[in-house]
Amino acid sequence: MKKKRQIPQDDLQNNKKQPNAYEDLENTQSNVTELIKRMKFREIEEFEIQQFIASQNEQKFLMITGQPGCGKTMLLTKCLKQWQNNYTTIYINAMQCKNYTEFLNICKKQLNVKSTSNKQQARKIIMDTLKESNTIITIDEFDNLFKVSEKEAFDLFSLSKYAIIIGISNDIEFLQTQSVRYKFQLPQFKNLILKPYTIQQLQELVLDILKQIEIQKYDENAIKILTTRAYNDKGGDMRNIIDIVKRTLRDKDEITTDAVNKEIGMTVFDNKMKSVVTTLSLHQQLILLGITALLKKDTSQIEIDLSDLIRKVNEIKYKLCLPLSVDVEEEINLLKDYNLLTTKEVKQQKMGFKITVKKIQCKFTAEELKYQLSDLDAFKNILQQL
Repeated sequence: MKKKRQIPQDDLQNNKKQPNAYEDLENTQSNVTELIKRMKFREIEEFEIQQFIASQNEQKFLMITGQPGCGKTMLLTKCLKQWQNNYTTIYINAMQCKNYTEFLNICKKQLNVKSTSNKQQARKIIMDTLKESNTIITIDEFDNLFKVSEKEAFDLFSLSKYAIIIGISNDIEFLQTQSVRYKFQLPQFKNLILKPYTIQQLQELVLDILKQIEIQKYDENAIKILTTRAYNDKGGDMRNIIDIVKRTLRDKDEITTDAVNKEIGMTVFDNKMKSVVTTLSLHQQLILLGITALLKKDTSQIEIDLSDLIRKVNEIKYKLCLPLSVDVEEEINLLKDYNLLTTKEVKQQKMGFKITVKKIQCKFTAEELKYQLSDLDAFKNILQQL
């Protein structure tokens, strides 16, 4: 029967320096534990990881990939805490490894096996130890191991015959790219891709964080601006969002729209968008004005019904004495090319019937759109009323 050895819970934190954004949230161990325990929107991925661990595959090699800040390391932290009673758990940040030999040395140290300067002997000792223990080796910043050791790092697949290997990387296709480069035939492995958080999920996560650090004063519009900008700029990087929250709370215990705009440098980005908006056709600008009005009416709103938008655009055209005969849907499709908005179809129940409703999700908040439209003289009176 394989031996089991527990690794102190501090090993994970000692081996990886958390981003500065988390410092305020990790002042106490209880905060960390609570944050991990309440981790949202990754239940399906967690289930898949646990299924993989419990599987009977001869070789167990799992890659967890996805863009920065989507919860890869946090999810593995939660899983590692659950595994420590049944497995020897090793956590290594590959940024610490100058080469593959150093990686093996860190493994030896965490496995408490005797040291040797000979790489082949070290590898054999590790293999023999892994055969006698249930071990999970997690490698964060996984791709860095290949940057420093290149082809030699493929030896990890040999280790996966005796231990469960989990790699964490931002690059979804990293292993495939490296295998083609070095003409290495990859054995079977699982690549679990974490999708980016949606804007709605980001908003809920930010509210949870504010509750965790006992911030009760916040402007809902400020949260929407923050999450929308983060989603547009970096695809919803939670580390980036937490960093902005931290800076915003530096001087006072509340989050306001003005403070968020100051921290994210709204005008730097929106000045560029202003020039884009001014080149749009009048009808496209009217659509953006209609979206602005609807978002202003309900600051918590994220998605807009196409039918509501058409009515609002026609209302604005009537006020401006403009003809109503314009294909709004066609103009919206053209706006999608400018990466200003996205559309989707959803099924809804209405009067006992299932109907398909077209929804529009703008990539900017009402305040951002209002700023981008502010140089258009024809809309100034309407913008002042919003």
